[in-house]
Amino acid sequence: MQQNIILTIQDHFDHLPGSEQKVAEYILKHTNEVINLSAQELAKKAGSSPAAIIRFCRSIEVSGFTDLKLLLSANIGSVDTQMYTEVENGETTAAIKEKLQHRLIHVLERTNEHLDDQAIDQAVRDLEVADIIFVYGLGASSLVAQDIYQKFTRLGLSVFFTMDHHLFASAIGTNRLKGIFIGISNSGSNQETNALADLAIKKGWTVIGLTANADSELAQKSTLLLLTPVGGEAPLRSAATVSLTAQLYVVDVLFFAYAAKNYDETLEKIKHSRGAVEIVKKELK
Repeated sequence: MQQNIILTIQDHFDHLPGSEQKVAEYILKHTNEVINLSAQELAKKAGSSPAAIIRFCRSIEVSGFTDLKLLLSANIGSVDTQMYTEVENGETTAAIKEKLQHRLIHVLERTNEHLDDQAIDQAVRDLEVADIIFVYGLGASSLVAQDIYQKFTRLGLSVFFTMDHHLFASAIGTNRLKGIFIGISNSGSNQETNALADLAIKKGWTVIGLTANADSELAQKSTLLLLTPVGGEAPLRSAATVSLTAQLYVVDVLFFAYAAKNYDETLEKIKHSRGAVEIVKKELK
């Protein structure tokens, strides 16, 4: 599927060095013009250099300037460029819906590109043999950890989840079962998550890291890396909309991959889970 290159550039913008940011800024402001420019012409107009353009293409995961122009050309006319901006003062509901639609489709497409099938398959195998799963995330990532807790508990797996990192550390330290640790941090630099990953490593457990930063501390500590794309969170997106969507999507992929491999058992467990909930509902009436 054709990537939305304008949103990709926006996603990477804050992580680019100054010379490459100049290139990105010019492209975003003069998209129609750039399609007809050479690398040398773009470098001159952007106040940068041809070498910076090559590095820029590499930074946004495009093979070269020719491919970049093809992607830009494919995006031209497909949607009003204003639809790629942050929600603005007085924005209409219709515009907000369209902007979010483009952004969320984009992040799901890019997550598919970054998420390694073999890592998911290995994670499923590790989940199958673990006696207990410890899952931790802070802030918006705690919602993802809670989603893992809810989904896999329904399948009869033992899952430990709490936002209290002291209690979490104590639970890891006293546990005598064969465990697995899933740490969730978009930046991969959350101190509590990384400290808990260290405890899991000392226990000899598999550490699964869910992060957007392949060079982060969490990524380096992880046995398995479930990678989501770098996404620029604009100021108004206080709930980390983009990163949260990507993380929840990865959890769904992991859940359904596990369910597909353990199909009959999964259906049986979900049936029993629903039955138990219905019994409680009847008793509370």
